[in-house]
Amino acid sequence: MSCISLSKVSFHYAGADDLFSNISAAFHDNQIVAIIGDNGCGKTTLLNLIAGNLEPTSGTITRGARVYLLPQMSEYDSKSGGEHQQKILATAFASGADILLLDEPTNNLDGVAKEKLFNDIFSFNGGIVIISHDRELLEKVNVIFELKKDGLKLYSGNYDFYLSQKQAEQRQLEAKLSNTENRIARLNKTKTIALDCTATGQKKLNQTRQKALQCGNHKALSGIHDASDKLENIMVKKLKLIQKKLDEKAQERQQISESLRDDKIKIPLPQKPFLKNELLRIENMSFGYDDLIFNGFNFSMRGGERVRLMGKNGCGKTTLLKLILGRLRPQSGEIKLFGRASYLDQSLSLLDYNQTIVDNIMNLTDLNLNQSFAIAANFGFKNEQARKKVGVLSGGELLKATLCVVLGSDNQPDLLILDEPTNNLDLKSIAILEDALNQYRGAILLVSHDEMFAHNIKIDREIEIKS
Repeated sequence: MSCISLSKVSFHYAGADDLFSNISAAFHDNQIVAIIGDNGCGKTTLLNLIAGNLEPTSGTITRGARVYLLPQMSEYDSKSGGEHQQKILATAFASGADILLLDEPTNNLDGVAKEKLFNDIFSFNGGIVIISHDRELLEKVNVIFELKKDGLKLYSGNYDFYLSQKQAEQRQLEAKLSNTENRIARLNKTKTIALDCTATGQKKLNQTRQKALQCGNHKALSGIHDASDKLENIMVKKLKLIQKKLDEKAQERQQISESLRDDKIKIPLPQKPFLKNELLRIENMSFGYDDLIFNGFNFSMRGGERVRLMGKNGCGKTTLLKLILGRLRPQSGEIKLFGRASYLDQSLSLLDYNQTIVDNIMNLTDLNLNQSFAIAANFGFKNEQARKKVGVLSGGELLKATLCVVLGSDNQPDLLILDEPTNNLDLKSIAILEDALNQYRGAILLVSHDEMFAHNIKIDREIEIKS
């Protein structure tokens, strides 16, 4: 059996802190495993280490298998991107490698191409290590590694199993936090009792000292002074010990609280009513570039409805969104949008990356500075965090900042148009987006190959666009 093994591997780029440390794992030629983790945690770097394109800062990697690395594809238009992805996947499976290393292999693939990829993966005569946020794919693997800064944790099951284990870990952390807080309360009580005992003891010694002074009993005074010093020394040592334990428990509480941090956001319920009746009407619309894509196309939506556009890559789904938004004009027919629409694409390009979060809110809404700070705080950007430039935000922060602008105020759009919104998001960010969209009460028009995402945001109906 061929394998690649990592022993106590750490890695950092020049001038930076460790990206991750103390990773020990083995990848065999008879296993299909997935690596998950937050964007920026080092998943792609880890694949390059396994492939031999990078060497670890410390630790050892024993490469006893032939590998083929398929890197994450850069952005193409959806049609050429899907075709190119299928070609390079075919090359990978025909490479003769013992272990394939696939970085986000389902990106840009439509439903048919994804199904072919799944068949290829599970009929491959070798091992596969996959980086993916595609939960449909993660449901099909039997081993998941979660990468964090302090190491790689193994979950021996599919994505459902991983989620159940994470929930159990969450409950354990909550119980540990409760125990820690109780311990802190007991230590504080012990500290108060110790201080009270010291004060009471010193008070009694002072009373005795006064009597000795009145009687001129110098021998007694010397004994009282020694007793006072002894009491103070004992209490100083005891209080130092209590404070040390308090500091340790306070640090433990901080670490547990950070692990339990809830990144979900609360979408405000706007005062204005959303449109309930006709929201969008497309009648006898035709449009094309060299050839017609739409010919006599008809479509309508009502307020609050959630519709998913289906179809192969290149059939015109994104073009239709641009027509609805007025970025393209139909060659014939009519498109009428009766409310306000906002558009979120996979690159989250709505915001100005050179401006701060709060400046973007003010520029893209009708809110003043104080209102913008208040909205930013509701989405987790409190005080100076709201002054961060958008260009330095992590993927999850960029998502929350974008949702903050689109859904954070009373003036929410009647229609939210989403074009492959989960493509560049990690699993945590996808969960945040799903939760936010399930709080939103307006209509949604979705283009997405992510079946689980469509299910989780409760799509009402699907429309097939024929190419």
